[in-house]
Amino acid sequence: MKYTPNLNLKKPDLTDSILISDINENMETLDGAVSELQKGSASIPDLETADKTLAGAINEVKNEVNKAKKELANHATDPMPHIYTNSDNNKKYRLGFGVDAGGFYFIQQEVE
Repeated sequence: MKYTPNLNLKKPDLTDSILISDINENMETLDGAVSELQKGSASIPDLETADKTLAGAINEVKNEVNKAKKELANHATDPMPHIYTNSDNNKKYRLGFGVDAGGFYFIQQEVE
């Protein structure tokens, strides 16, 4: 008898007797796995998300995408979105850029 690598289902060899109990056991295992997937509750341990269920991971990714879209929209409308610390005087500055007929130019403003 051989077994499948993922669900450990029984796979009789050509010379093995086939038992109805083995078939029923395989069916119960398959039914349980499909049911978990349909509910979105099947745990997938190698997902790179905090929630390891398929539905939860999809929702987590959707929320992150929506958050990134909002941040990008805010960033695009802020004329000076970046803050940095000048190592020479240890002061903080906002930095951005503008556009006029002459092209692009940088804007810098000390942050209080």
